Amino acid sequence: MWITETAIPLMIICSIAAVLLFVRWYLRRQTKYIVGCVVMLAALGGFYFLELNIITERERVEAELYGLIHAFESKEEKATLDYFSPRALALRGMVQVALKLVTIDGELRITDVETILKSEDSIATTHFRANGAATFGGITGRQPTRWELTWQKMGDEWKVTKARRLNPLTGEELRVMGSQ
Repeated sequence: MWITETAIPLMIICSIAAVLLFVRWYLRRQTKYIVGCVVMLAALGGFYFLELNIITERERVEAELYGLIHAFESKEEKATLDYFSPRALALRGMVQVALKLVTIDGELRITDVETILKSEDSIATTHFRANGAATFGGITGRQPTRWELTWQKMGDEWKVTKARRLNPLTGEELRVMGSQ
């Protein structure tokens, strides 16, 4: 587990320290300041590469979200359903119907992704907007959508247990095909 969600604050601190040490070296020409500057730049690089290699649970859930979107866009039924909990039978049924009825034209644009982890990082809620062109019942158009997915960690995988479609402007839940 990493101490923070991002290494950017530590990288900024190292950058500022390196600049201050370089200025001190420039004014005094003492070797200890340039050595300190080099150490801070090395630490900055180290934090950068460490950040690339540490994946937090929040990042894993967001990666799963993009995988789910890609599988749905590609109309890969098995791959899409693999993202959903086997116990969420009604939700899996709605996804199967949507895969048959809806065709995404091009790529969906995913924005405003916000992931909240709860229950000791075993449940996550992802809120996002999906925009793009789609064909439904022979009609093609663009419809902005807003979604909230609830994920549960099952073993080492994250699975969707609940999906809510929200009004893009008000955030109120919208009814989805046959749901109450």
